[in-house]
Order: sequence, then structure tokens, then C-alpha cells
Amino acid sequence: MKIKAKPIKLKKIKIRVKNGNTHKKNNLNFKRKKIPTIYRMAVIIIFGILAISALYSAVAVESEGPKTIEKSVPKLYYSHNAKFNYIAHLKNNTVYNFNTIMPGQATIFKKITDYFNISFSYDFKCPESTSIAGTYKLIAEIHTEDDLWSRSYTITPSTTFKTNEFNTNFNLNLSTYENIVSAINTEIGITATNPTLTIKCEININSQTPEGGIYETFSPSITLPLTGNIIEIDDSLSQTKTGSLKETVNVKIPEEDVSEERNGSLLLAGIFFLPIIPVYVFTENDNIKLSDLQRQMKKIKKKYGEWIVEVNKLPRRPDGTELVYMKSMDDLIKISEELGKPVVNYKSETKESYAFVIFDEKMHYVYILGNN
Repeated sequence: MKIKAKPIKLKKIKIRVKNGNTHKKNNLNFKRKKIPTIYRMAVIIIFGILAISALYSAVAVESEGPKTIEKSVPKLYYSHNAKFNYIAHLKNNTVYNFNTIMPGQATIFKKITDYFNISFSYDFKCPESTSIAGTYKLIAEIHTEDDLWSRSYTITPSTTFKTNEFNTNFNLNLSTYENIVSAINTEIGITATNPTLTIKCEININSQTPEGGIYETFSPSITLPLTGNIIEIDDSLSQTKTGSLKETVNVKIPEEDVSEERNGSLLLAGIFFLPIIPVYVFTENDNIKLSDLQRQMKKIKKKYGEWIVEVNKLPRRPDGTELVYMKSMDDLIKISEELGKPVVNYKSETKESYAFVIFDEKMHYVYILGNN
């Protein structure tokens, strides 16, 4: 017995391949914000120019090769060195078994101090100096703490020197200056607060060297109190001032500094480009031009917006109501102010015009803007 096998029918399977470009919704289809063309282009142009300028600076730095700058460098060093010293001569007393006090030796009590012998030495150090000429003057200045008044007295008048050093000394009696302070206090009727005596040496020097001339002033000083029973000199007795003659030379800028300048310009270029991208992608020019009618309507809304109410459709005019057409919007606004009623605005669907109406009981006041 033969068994006939039924043929199996294969259904055709249709495979639909969806185009990947059309299957997914294009996410870039967004509505760009319209902004006035002048503002949009201004942002793009300004930041574009700034970015290009920064890029140009970066390229210029790279193409210039080794860069140099002018720099002042010392070519000769010198120093002024001054030193005060003193010996306090004492009156007969039972405190000390000696008659003089050197700096740091003991406490100096004013009432047992007769006078000071003060010495001053100066030394100008410059290894290349070929000639020296200068002057010095010793002065005593009385100052008050509240700057109420001040006085200046010459101890040693202007004296010349022609070597790199000099020495001088003089006697100083504090009671002389205390008497001056007391006399001035009595004369003006005001007691000066914490008067002090400053001993200053004003030095002017002119030194010639192969590298040029040195013209400087130096004014070392020490200060003594004119009140209190203990005399203390707080200032340093040794004082120094240094200086140098300089020349201008071209110095090569290190490569790392050039790289920093270049990278800084590139960073600026990137920063200036950033505002351009969102403006270009998410905005577009607003090229819509307003008609004369639209411009007039815009002016009216700007000027009288608080009186105007906009509606989509005007209500039916009752029978017997009289229409009064006004010559101008100003006239209509006057009526609105007198009646205390708003101005209703309606745009005609058939005509290129706008109607402005004030509804009164038996009278409707109308102003038409545009074609009637």
C-alpha cells in the first residue's frame, strides 16, 4: 500500500527591513527661535572676530620662532653703610660706679645724664668707583606724635667729602631741646604729645664708574624721646641702603612661557566660539517685515495699551444706537477717559483694518485704522 505524502506548502515570509534613516524620528527637527536679524548677526560677527583674533595670536606666537623681551638687569652693585654710636656722659650719682654708658651697657636715666657724645660714620662701597664727590649735613628735628608742630635745627652745616667714607661727631644735650618744647607748649597753650628728637644725616653722593654715574641721597637717622625718665634709642644704630646700575638687554623667553601664551590664545578662541554655536543652531533670522498698518497698530498698542481690550468678535449693535466715527485715536482715547470706559479692539476678517470702539448706551464711538 502506497502512502502519498502531501506536499508541504511553505508560506512566503516577507521580511521588511526598515530604513534606519526614516524609521527613527529625526530628533533634530525642532523649531528655531526667531530673533531680530541685527542681534543674531551681531553676536555671530562679534564673537567670530574675537575668536579669529585669538587664533591669529596663537598662530603668530607659533610662527615668530624664538621670542625675546627687553629686560633691565644689574651691571654694577653698590651700597651705602652708615653707623651711629654714642657715649652717655653721666652726672655725679649713686646709681652707677662709672661716668659713661655705651650702647647696651646699662639703662640711661635722664635725670643723671649730662649729655651725649654722638659719632657718625659713613662708607660708600662700589668696587668700580673712579671718583666720588658728595655733601652731608647733620640736623636735629623735633616731632610731636599728633603732628601738631615740628621744628628743625642744624647741627653740622653742609660739608663736602671726596672719598668713599667720612666720620664726624658732636655733643648733644637733650635739655636744650626739652626747653624748646616747653617754650612752644607755653606759647601755644597746648601740650605736645610724646615729642621726640630725630638726629638725621642727609647725604648726597655723586660717584662716577665705567658703567655710568651714581647720583643718590641717603638719610640715616636715630630717634630719642624728649619725655619720660628713661632714654631709649629703639632705632638700629647701623643702617644700610643698596642699589645698582642697570642695563637693558634682550632676554629669550623660555619655551614653556611661549607655550602658555599659545595655549592661552587657543583657549580664548574656544571660549569665544562657544556662544556662536547655540545662536547659529537654535535661532534663525526674523525676516518678517511689518506692514505700514501693522507698524501703526504696534505704535497704538505701545502708547494706549492700558485702555485697549482685544476681542475676537464685536457684539451685535442694538437698534437705535448711533455710530460716531472719530478722526484719530487720540480723540477716541479722550472719550474713553471722559466716560471711564475701555476701548474695544477688533481686527476685521474681511478687510485689512482694525476697529476701536467705545460702547455707550445710545452711542458707539468708533475709530477705524486701515481700509474701511
